[in-house]
Amino acid sequence: MADVVGRYVSLKQRGRMMVGLCPFHKEKTPSFQVNPELGVYYCFGCQESGDVFKFVQEMEGVGFREALEMLAETVGVELPRYERRGAAAEKGGGAVKTELLDIHKLAAEFYYQCLKSSPQAVNYFKSRGLSAETVKEFGLGYAPDGWSGLIDYFAGKGISRDKAVECGLAVRKDDGAVYDRFRNRVIFPLCDLNGRVIAFAGRGLDADAQPKYLNSSESVLYKKSGVLYGLHKTREGVRELGHIIIVEGYMDYLTLYQAGVRNAAAASGTAFTDDHAHLIKRFASKVTLVFDGDRAGLSAAQRAAVILAPLGLRVSILALPGDDDPDSFVKREGADAFRGLLADARPAADFLIGKAASESDGSAHGRSGAMDGLMPYALALSDEVVREDFLDKLARSLRIDRKLAAKRFADFANRDPSKDEARTEAPQGRDGALEMSKLEEDFLCMLIAAPELIVSARRYISPEILTDSLAENIYSIMLETYDRDGGLNRLLDACGEDGRLARAVSMLCVKPSLSEHIEAELVQKISLLRRKYFKARIADVKAELAVCPDGDKVSLMERLRDYGERLKESDLQE
Repeated sequence: MADVVGRYVSLKQRGRMMVGLCPFHKEKTPSFQVNPELGVYYCFGCQESGDVFKFVQEMEGVGFREALEMLAETVGVELPRYERRGAAAEKGGGAVKTELLDIHKLAAEFYYQCLKSSPQAVNYFKSRGLSAETVKEFGLGYAPDGWSGLIDYFAGKGISRDKAVECGLAVRKDDGAVYDRFRNRVIFPLCDLNGRVIAFAGRGLDADAQPKYLNSSESVLYKKSGVLYGLHKTREGVRELGHIIIVEGYMDYLTLYQAGVRNAAAASGTAFTDDHAHLIKRFASKVTLVFDGDRAGLSAAQRAAVILAPLGLRVSILALPGDDDPDSFVKREGADAFRGLLADARPAADFLIGKAASESDGSAHGRSGAMDGLMPYALALSDEVVREDFLDKLARSLRIDRKLAAKRFADFANRDPSKDEARTEAPQGRDGALEMSKLEEDFLCMLIAAPELIVSARRYISPEILTDSLAENIYSIMLETYDRDGGLNRLLDACGEDGRLARAVSMLCVKPSLSEHIEAELVQKISLLRRKYFKARIADVKAELAVCPDGDKVSLMERLRDYGERLKESDLQE
């Protein structure tokens, strides 16, 4: 693992771990760590994580099979054909994903071919200023106006209706009948970062089409909250410049791309999400939000700025003049004029303060409301210096005393402590991907560092003893992996396709743990975990006693006494 990563990252030894600058985002202080023993990497800055196969996939922009072949070639191993298939299938349902990817590829070819037979669809793309080259490069197409065009095409290729439904390309009615999801719509294929089609978006050609835009339903391949349209084409440009332009629509993106602006991406038929933000952070340190200039567009830009604020990125907002969007502006004024506006885009903080001040009526109530409206953004800022500067500017702009602004912020933070905790912990990397107490975290880290202690630990700690659901899930997988393999070397593989779980496991694998007196420390953690569990159960029973009828209290009292006795016995006796 370390040898492979070392070809891309300069690593230095730090205890059991190897440390270097993260290759997935720009940073000055190393936050990227590799556990050579378990073959796992994790970045405490951007939360990118995985094993050696995923690392090569991300760095080279290839699929699992290609990554496997590249690694085999590196070590001089020739892979037989059957072994490649088996290995791919072994990696979390790879065979299923490959089949679904092949089906999507066929669907994209079908829609592209159908475009040629639809003058209406061809005229639509022409009217939007797209060249034949752009249409071909992005595989734009047309879904015919019928109920079974794609289904019939699939049938000729030996693909069942069930598979079409599984892919989100067909819909099954209550009576069991299946029909095409997309009908009389121009089609925009949606791709993963390797350029493989994973879903589609269709724009209705009928004036009364509802909805105007329709996306594939979510599937094994496609989670709409994590896809940025066109990033597979522009990610290298984004990485090179360290700057990404986020636009709202498919046509905004395509017009920019065709005009030579090669560092943009579009929110893919959904509101901007945390997953979008973390995807951006992998490639860029600067973000410019270019949303429509109407009230809805500006509100969307503000929500996106709040989501991006905890990640420490430099975020700007560009409001285009009049009713323009990037598509209309670039067609009329050209790409150079658009780049000129980008250079003058206002930092998100200044933009939001100016927007709030302009919308306030100047009264005390209006200024108070404007300040409250920007508290979520202030709360989301992870850098205290940046936050204090924002509050200074906000107080001056709204003519509010700075001490009063600070008090208003404190009141807001106290009113929503969960968000304040997420803001202060996640960006600083105490454990951005972990949502568990330090007690559970330390317990799991010890078992990863010394798997042989699992035999003793499981005598006293069953998964349900861990009161946090994520910790309980990880511990269960640990026990299953240890029982199967006699160790934890394949712990990450056991996470399957659950990205959140894999990130958490990767982080645990690279966190430092005790090497001396670890058994004694583990006994202490086990005792504390049991006490925590039984205290929680006692609190639950007391809450039930407070509201239950007198006749039902006998069994509850017995449970209360039982939990009390077990709490007293939580100090382990061998």
